[in-house]
Amino acid sequence: TAYEISTRDWSSDVCSSDLFPLIDFSPKIENINLECARTWKLISDGNTKGCFQLESRLGQMMAKKLKPENIEQLSGLIAILRPGCLESMKDGKSITNHYIDKKNGLESIDYFHPALEPILHNTFGEMCYQEQAMQIAHDLAGFDLQEADMLRKAIGKKKPEEMAKLKNKFIDGCKKTGLVTVEQAEEIFSWIEKSQRYSFNKSHSVSYAMNSYLSAYTKAHFPRVFFASYLKFAKDKIDPQQEIKELVRNANEMNINVRLPDMRIMNKNFILKDKEIYFGLTDIKGVGDSVFNKLMDIVINYNLNTLTWLGVCSHILVNINSTASKALISSGALDYFKKNRTEMIFEYEILSSLTKKELEKITKIISENPNANLEVAMRLLLLERITKNRLEHINNLIKSIKHPPYSLVDKIEWLSDSENALLGAAISCSKLDSYDISMTNTNCKDFKTTIQWEKLLVAGEISNINVIKTKKGKNPGQEMAFVSIEDSYGMLDSVIFFPEQLEKYKHHLFEGNVLIFAGNKTKSKDGLVVDKCFTPQS
Repeated sequence: TAYEISTRDWSSDVCSSDLFPLIDFSPKIENINLECARTWKLISDGNTKGCFQLESRLGQMMAKKLKPENIEQLSGLIAILRPGCLESMKDGKSITNHYIDKKNGLESIDYFHPALEPILHNTFGEMCYQEQAMQIAHDLAGFDLQEADMLRKAIGKKKPEEMAKLKNKFIDGCKKTGLVTVEQAEEIFSWIEKSQRYSFNKSHSVSYAMNSYLSAYTKAHFPRVFFASYLKFAKDKIDPQQEIKELVRNANEMNINVRLPDMRIMNKNFILKDKEIYFGLTDIKGVGDSVFNKLMDIVINYNLNTLTWLGVCSHILVNINSTASKALISSGALDYFKKNRTEMIFEYEILSSLTKKELEKITKIISENPNANLEVAMRLLLLERITKNRLEHINNLIKSIKHPPYSLVDKIEWLSDSENALLGAAISCSKLDSYDISMTNTNCKDFKTTIQWEKLLVAGEISNINVIKTKKGKNPGQEMAFVSIEDSYGMLDSVIFFPEQLEKYKHHLFEGNVLIFAGNKTKSKDGLVVDKCFTPQS
């Protein structure tokens, strides 16, 4: 079967696809442990690609900074990730960073007044939720819940006249309860007013946190089914190929193999087979549902495990469109023949240049002579009845087989580029394989766990460059860059070029370029501060 099913072993996963139904994988949500150490470690490590609300690079970074330990803190993390919290400044620092620093004990927690502590305790003194503003109005000013909700709506709509009335009502209410002074009431009301630019709905945030935890739980305990499922639905993302690339790299970092498509399996979408994830045929760019359905109709008559390369080419590939055939070859779906992909494309094009009658004849020849190579098959074709004007054409084809017009050996860069273009990620090799990177002492995966801090050398292909202007330092306003790199083992998001290094090496920094980066780890251990970089020898 396609799935090895075992719920007794965390490393054995099951997966659903169009071809194979979901079997014996139905954990009851109500029984899932919300205090699972494995799950909280995964979140705190920032390994949240694919986890609801935390899958962006910002979400991964903030999860690692905050290190939430329970659903309450995870809910807070989701709230402070909203644009309002990130952009709202207090004492020169965003509400987001105040929350994180207070949670981690890097900043003292001040509730301003004892009456606010029960309301703000779970958010470390920060007003993150709309419900907190409503609760303050209820407890300190005697508002009933309907009036408190009116306050929330009025602030959100920014109606000055309504706000003036509600402020007077709030101050008068505080006078009646006597819990705070008029001056304190005015200060607290100003916080409520400001908070509505960034505060989030707690009921939403907690619901999101539960879904986030459940997806993280699945990733922590059933990583193979997690990645197979997320890869299958990557096509629904805004940038499917970027999504696939990030998921494949993350899977590699968790020691999960994602394999090239294999036409012998004939799976439509991503599938989990023998504990490894395989691309589906329709996951190849250029191979759509109609091509897949046509393939299914054709291969029903053949045993793909015994059919030779020329058999597949003459019986199957020439009967589907050229774009799909070349995509199948270039993506590695026929690599099990142990032939160069360039050579397979070359031979496919030769067969495709034959007329319908010639194809019928050579298909019969290939069937009767399964061990014959293409040159032999073409020479046997000459023994058939061939018109004079076609005779010269076939003789020319035989000459080109014997003396190809170009090299039929696959180049690593072409393989890598083809897989990136057709699958969204290079699976069988990396551009780095073309270079001498023997002097490096770590890679993108091991960088995150190595205890070495200084004199690190890591090679990578640049996948993203983010240039920003410095806010602090000797000369604020200068440009610096955060570069993302990748290799066959994983991705490294924080390769940092400070202004001096950026000015020196900016001509090297462009997407797709392969460099060796030398430098030291950041204090957070997850980034590399670049001292120098250079192009390795090819």
